[in-house]
Formats: sequence, structure tokens, C-alpha cells
Amino acid sequence: MTAVVTEPRQSRPGPDPVRTNRRFGVPLLLVVIAGLSTGWHLSSGVGYVLDDWFAVGHATFDGAWSAAGAEQWRARPGAGVIYGVVFGLLRGHPAVVVALLGAISASTAVAFWFLLRRFVPERLATIAAVMWLLLPNHVSMEVWISAANIAASVLLAVVGALVMLTPTARNRVIAAGLFLAATLSYEAVLPVIAVATVTLPWLERRRLDLRLIGVVAVGQAAAVAWILLNWHPAKHIEKWADLSQVPAAHFGWGVLPAGPVASVGLLAGLVGACVVGGRLLTRRDECGAAEWCVPVGFVVVVLGVLPFVRYFYAPLGAGDRFNAVSALGGALMWAGVIDLLWSKRREVGATALVLLLGFGLVARLDRVELWSTAAKDARAIQRVARAQVPEPTGVVVVGPEVVQIDNVAAFLDPSNIEPALRIAYGDEGIRARMAFREEDLTSADPGNIVDASAVIALDDVCNPLLRAIGGCAGRPGH
Repeated sequence: MTAVVTEPRQSRPGPDPVRTNRRFGVPLLLVVIAGLSTGWHLSSGVGYVLDDWFAVGHATFDGAWSAAGAEQWRARPGAGVIYGVVFGLLRGHPAVVVALLGAISASTAVAFWFLLRRFVPERLATIAAVMWLLLPNHVSMEVWISAANIAASVLLAVVGALVMLTPTARNRVIAAGLFLAATLSYEAVLPVIAVATVTLPWLERRRLDLRLIGVVAVGQAAAVAWILLNWHPAKHIEKWADLSQVPAAHFGWGVLPAGPVASVGLLAGLVGACVVGGRLLTRRDECGAAEWCVPVGFVVVVLGVLPFVRYFYAPLGAGDRFNAVSALGGALMWAGVIDLLWSKRREVGATALVLLLGFGLVARLDRVELWSTAAKDARAIQRVARAQVPEPTGVVVVGPEVVQIDNVAAFLDPSNIEPALRIAYGDEGIRARMAFREEDLTSADPGNIVDASAVIALDDVCNPLLRAIGGCAGRPGH
């Protein structure tokens, strides 16, 4: 019998624990940051505000899956499904929905980080993802339930972009499906989806993925056709947006407290972007990922703003939903500038990062308080209306005036005050409106007037930190 001698099998090296910890350590950090932010939102108090009442009213009187309204269902089927869940199935539980919005925000940040890591170093990707999470130029996507479809749309688009970078037939179809769902939930993601589908695979592999382009094009063409055939009448606005606000929305008062701090931030951001632009023009061979993040981020900002050029553009409060896509680009631009400073002198970059996030946090706390107070005001107005006008005989007029701070208010027009009072009275026939002028009160039946001045607290909001740096200037009582 012959003995057979074999060489011992070489064992394959296992995963590097340090590398694995680094891979999942940052996503865990992002989840923790998002969790802390959401916890603060919930502890401040949440509820229904503005257009939320339109959807809650439909869900209350017409059924859960009618929350979006017939026109919204046709224009944005994805939003119809999402509204059916957050306003219908979860009606009466706004805290649960805000927690869900926090989970969406955390998931978007993690997906954004993984997407950036395909192209840039870890530190740069981390700064950008943290910037997107904490800079407060899209707070409505975290606290305003009416923006749930927008938050979901951005998540679907970012995840779709990440999936498509692994070029298999299955992933191409999945990415196209995610993009289709994103566009039918909120059409503002369409330009960035179109550009990303062409450019990202090319940037990673230096060749176009024609199969991916074809599959995505079919889905997006179907979405565009659907949108055009079912365009919501409220979207027909014959005016050009004031796009001069775009720089400040991403470098000034959009991410920092209004006043001197915002002015300094705007100047610093613009100067930093110009310096980077100069380096790309004159020293391109010396430039790295940090410099290239600035023009790429600028393109994302432009693509995000593009859908609103013929619409109202007021990117604060309820209007900061217009930054849904462009906030990703703004975060990328800030990250590029700060990472460049960090690479030159670490203490300078770290100081810039701390100052930006610190002042941004002050603005965030104030904006969350505005939303929280507006929700409390809405509930208080419901109670005082029942007390002062127990049996309305006509249109209920709520006065003495509308209180609106930075595009946040409890109610603004009949589409939100009317369903709120219908719910309060338990009567679908109630008619109501807000008083905008003195004539609105003098022309109303005195027996149907609600004086809500004693219960509205929104005009008193201004946290001490914001007041200390002059961020409350121009507000009522400040």
C-alpha cells in the first residue's frame, strides 16, 4: 500500500476586523446621529401642521387610502401609497410617523455614504454624510409628515444609484424600479436620476452602461408620460422662481442662524468654492477628490433646483422641501471645502467643521421648535374653536391674524383649517378659513369668529442660543 502525502490546504485569510469595523462603524455613527436627532424631535412634541390636515381630513372622512386626495393619487401614485400609510393606517399617531421619517433619514445618510465611498476617501464621504444629516436646510423632511413622500423619494433615488453601480442584469432592473418609484412619489428627483444613470457608471468604470441607460430610460419615460397626463392643477404657476436665494439656502441662512452668522457662512462658503474652482482651473493635476466634490456638488444643487424654476421657491420651513435633492449637493460642496482645509492643516479643517455643525445645530433646534409649536397651536385652535363657537351657523373665521414664522404656521388657508375643524367638530359639513386682514373679521358673523390670540405661541419662539447671536431679529416680539 502506497501512502499518499498531500500538502496541507492553505486556509483563506478571514475578513480584516479593523477594515470591517471601519466599514460599518461610520454607518452606525450616522444611525446614532439620526436617532438622537429624531429623539429630540419627538421630545419637543410632534403633530399635524399645514397640509397634514388636508390628508388627515380625507383619511378621516373618506378612508385611509383616500388621504392623498384624488388629484394627488393621479399625479403622484407613489405619494398616494405613502400618504395612505402615514395619514391613513397610522392616523392619530404622528409620533410613530416622525420616528419613521427618522429611520428614512438615517437610511438615506447611510446609503449616501456607501455611494460616496465608491468614489471618494472615507473621511470625505463621512463629512458629507454628516453634513447632510445635520445641516438644517431640509428639516421639513424629518418633522413634517406631508413631506414623507419626498423623504422616501430621495431614499429610493440614492439606493437606486448605489444598486446600479454593481452591473448585473438583476441590479439594473432593481435600480430602474427604484428610480420609477422615486419619480412617481416626487418628480423633482427626475433630473438627478437621469444624469446619475449616465455619469456614475462612467466615473467608476470609465465606460457607459448602455443596458442600464436603456432600462432606466424606459421606466423614466413611462413616469414622465404619466406625470404629464395627470399633472396636478395646483402645479400650474406662471412665474419664475427667485433663484437668487439658492446660494443662501445652502451656505447662509438655509444652514445657519439668520443674521451675522449666516452672512459670514455665506461668504466663507462662496469664497471656499471659488478658491477650489481656481485650483481646478490652474492646478488640476494637483487636485484630488476634495476639490472635485465641489463642482460635482454644484451640479447636484442645480439639478435639484431645476424642477422649481417655474414654481414657488422659498427654501425655509415648509419650503425647505425644495432642497430635497440639492441638499445632497450642498453637503458635498461643504465637505469638499472642509476636507481640503483638513488636508492642508488638520486643526483648521476641524475648527471649520465644528463651527459649521455647531451653528447649524443652533438653527436646527430653533426650526424643530417652530414645527413643534405650530403643531401645538393647531391642537389649541381646535379646542378653542369648539369652546368659543360650539354650534357654527356659517363659515368659522379664525383670527385675529395668521401667525407664520419662517414659512411655518399651524394653518394658512381653508385647505388645512377646514379639515382640522371638521375633525374637531366631527362634522364634515363645517366650513372655515383664516383671517388675513381686518376686513376678514369685520365681514364675518360675530357668532362664528374664533379669537385664537391667547393660545397661539408660535410668535414667541426663539431659543436663547439663537437670540444671543441675533438670529431672532425681525420676528414678532423680538
